[in-house]
Amino acid sequence: MAPVTTIQGTLRSYDERLVMEAWEDLLSGKEFSAAPVCDLIIRSWDRCRSSEVNPTLAQTPDLLAGDDFHRLGQQNRELIEASVPVTEPVRDLLSQTNSILILSDPTGHILKTDGDPATKEAALEVGLIPGGHWNERSIGTNAIGTALATGEPVQVHGVEHFCAGIKRWSCSATILRDPFNGEILGGLDISGLTKAFNPYWLGLVVTLARSIEDRLARRNMEQRCRLIDAGLKRFSNSTLEGLIFFDRKGNVVRSDARAAHSLAAMGVGIDLKTNTRINAFNEELPETARMKLPEWLRPEWLEPITEAGEKLGTALVLPFPCGRASQPRYASSGVILSKTGNEPRDRFEQILGASPSLGPVVEKARELAEVDLPALLLGETGVGKELFAEAIHKSGRHRQGPFIPLNCGGMPRDILASELFGYVEGAFSGARRSGMVGRIEAANKGTLFLDEIGEIPLDMQPYLLRVLEEGKVYPLGDNKPRRVDFRLLAATNKDLRTETAAGRFRLDLFYRVSVGLLRIPPLRERKDDIPFLVEHFNSQVAERHGRPMKEFQPEVLAVFREYSWPGNIRELRNIVETLVVLMGRRNTVTMVDLPAEFLSSITTGKSISTDSGGIFTALEGVERNTVKTTINACRGNLTQAAAKLGIAKSTLYQKIKEYGLAQEVSNARAGTAETARVP
Repeated sequence: MAPVTTIQGTLRSYDERLVMEAWEDLLSGKEFSAAPVCDLIIRSWDRCRSSEVNPTLAQTPDLLAGDDFHRLGQQNRELIEASVPVTEPVRDLLSQTNSILILSDPTGHILKTDGDPATKEAALEVGLIPGGHWNERSIGTNAIGTALATGEPVQVHGVEHFCAGIKRWSCSATILRDPFNGEILGGLDISGLTKAFNPYWLGLVVTLARSIEDRLARRNMEQRCRLIDAGLKRFSNSTLEGLIFFDRKGNVVRSDARAAHSLAAMGVGIDLKTNTRINAFNEELPETARMKLPEWLRPEWLEPITEAGEKLGTALVLPFPCGRASQPRYASSGVILSKTGNEPRDRFEQILGASPSLGPVVEKARELAEVDLPALLLGETGVGKELFAEAIHKSGRHRQGPFIPLNCGGMPRDILASELFGYVEGAFSGARRSGMVGRIEAANKGTLFLDEIGEIPLDMQPYLLRVLEEGKVYPLGDNKPRRVDFRLLAATNKDLRTETAAGRFRLDLFYRVSVGLLRIPPLRERKDDIPFLVEHFNSQVAERHGRPMKEFQPEVLAVFREYSWPGNIRELRNIVETLVVLMGRRNTVTMVDLPAEFLSSITTGKSISTDSGGIFTALEGVERNTVKTTINACRGNLTQAAAKLGIAKSTLYQKIKEYGLAQEVSNARAGTAETARVP
């Protein structure tokens, strides 16, 4: 008996004579032993009998050709295009193993074949060619049709086929799913004559299918982001009631809370949180197959979204019912700043800001939250990568599971391996008696966030890749795998493409973790957000430490805008916390209060304008304002001002002369300076 690898990867026995006898007994209505036939095949045979499939068929009876096949190709153009870069590199391997690779649509119609020319010629005899119909009802049990019927990978070997004419073939197939809504897009199959059968066909076809799905996900993500960007630009200056974006397939891509309220008021039960589809908007269907608009939907509510003459999707603008509840407040970029009322909390509200550079990033993050695919967050240290990752997790399908972060930087290799994979008792000297659950296993049914993923040692990267591809983790010291199901979010401040070119990061791991890419802008690119962030941290720190909130003078905020913030938001938060906590009872933050190390670190070379009209470098401008403010605060007493500034009085005289502040001294002494006036 020859061993055959099943879907689960274990070995089962295949005895051609016993399987053939079981098939003959099934057709004659006799009782038979199902022992030599796996349950999946038995269930498929039962479906074929119920559907009255002719067991004597020698080829598929249904074949599309001409205009019908051309339309089939047009309807599945995106799937075919996504498969080409994946299937072409294995063409030589297929020829060497006397096999062919077959792509089908969701109904089992073959879209294309590739591989060994001799096997393709033999496939002509059974209709295993483009246009051939290979679902179970047409040609009985076969890998393509049975995979589509069951929704799982299938291997059908030799006489396990239901129809007599195809029993000399062996095939392994899996399904292709839409990465956004899980809908079956088609099937991928490797077939060959029985004598060429290889049990590893199934593993190869599953790997190729996942690669095609990854390409589809990246392409769809790009198209959806373009749709959202174009839509937000189109409606950025309007006061609309409720807005829903649909892609070219009619899937809901984005909606606001007011749209859900409008639909509920009209009695329309559409769940806008999932990829709901309205086939009337599906432009990939032929006109004859498209449905009419739903009765509740008026044509005047629709508007196409285009970019450079290309239609990206459709906007549905809904009227809002009378007596509406309070609405969220939006920035021009479409980023939610705050909400009122009893609406469910938007997890992305914790990402503060309204700058044009942040809005599209937040929208793309929302899109990433909706798909269960790995994503790579790019950005400098301190930009808030973990904050974005947590928001994506809490808005995604794994939100009920744990969010497990791990910073891979700065750890010795052995400690990182223990943290990541865990270990069993006795795995190494000093291991805990009960072992330790690794972060991967702890993230089961949730999200694993690997910060600084570029720091993982090169020799450890294959083990992480294996976990991602197989869904199994081997704790250190254990030879038994543990099943895990988690979403991976990774982050780095490195250019991983450069790292791969330098041989420090595996290219296959890079492609595996970067299905979705999100670049988070540094604080210097979103300086308009600085006042909002200062106010937020001011309130947050004051509440946490039981201190009153401080008032930041405009000149302090102006200096904050000039600063380059190499530590980004983390650095801004730290300096605000220092000022709020250590200023005592004084309520106003002036230039004098800024830490000396902060002032000394301001980049020179940028010119800023001062009140007196002179032009100074950034550092000089800060120094001038500090001296001026201190003189006014000391009402022109230069001895006090020098002491407060921590400089000699002679140095202060030099600064007054250098910056032309003599009149300021006179005004302060006379009590006429703006900051020294008494109401």
